Amino acid sequence: MNRKSYSAIVLVSLALLIVSATILEAKAAAAIVLNPTTGAPGTSVAISGTGFAASKTVGIGWGPEGAIVNDPVTVTTVGTTEFYGTTSQHPIKPGSFNWKYQRRAVDFTITDNGHGALNDPSGFLASGEINYTSGYFHRIMSSSTQAYTAGTPSYTTYRFNSTFPDLLASGSGAITGQLTVPQIWNGSETVWVIDETGQVGSGNFTVVNSPIVPEPLTLGGVIVLSSAALIVSVYFLRKKPIPKVAA
Repeated sequence: MNRKSYSAIVLVSLALLIVSATILEAKAAAAIVLNPTTGAPGTSVAISGTGFAASKTVGIGWGPEGAIVNDPVTVTTVGTTEFYGTTSQHPIKPGSFNWKYQRRAVDFTITDNGHGALNDPSGFLASGEINYTSGYFHRIMSSSTQAYTAGTPSYTTYRFNSTFPDLLASGSGAITGQLTVPQIWNGSETVWVIDETGQVGSGNFTVVNSPIVPEPLTLGGVIVLSSAALIVSVYFLRKKPIPKVAA
């Protein structure tokens, strides 16, 4: 092979790598726009976005993350190897789903790969999926003379998620819709938009003029802080002054 042919192959390979990287980057670049980005609870907010899976639904979460451990949902069993159910909370943060089960009284854990597929390092899983928008999860196990238990799922979701309708992405992966600012405390929080396959777009919204007290400052917390302040104040009031030393 002469030098010119080798150089041409190298250039073509580099071009293909650049194109592939561009396609992957474009596919992963889900993004949203909120209008307005500031308002009180009850404010109507227009949301738009691009880069989501074509013709798939997206779910919306608002605010901080929250872990759901051993969600007590019904898991339906079909025969001896198929199991499915729907989580009580959603959307689900991609990469956070795990589903514990047993075989011969031994614990195993199935996890998601962040793109809707389930994995099981034990090798007993034949196939499995998780829909991050609806919370639907499903698995089929390999045939075995030993019984599998249905198990329970755990995952991460978002503090405010039940008041928002799911939106349907267009054939090009674009979304449009309207949201209502939930009853949440003042401050900046993240709005999360997650499609069925794990594409995530996010934006910040600042809540103002809210009467809601932040969770860390509930009535009990306020009473504890006030009591501590009162004790400190009384201590310093009762503390005797240090006498001056004569020169």
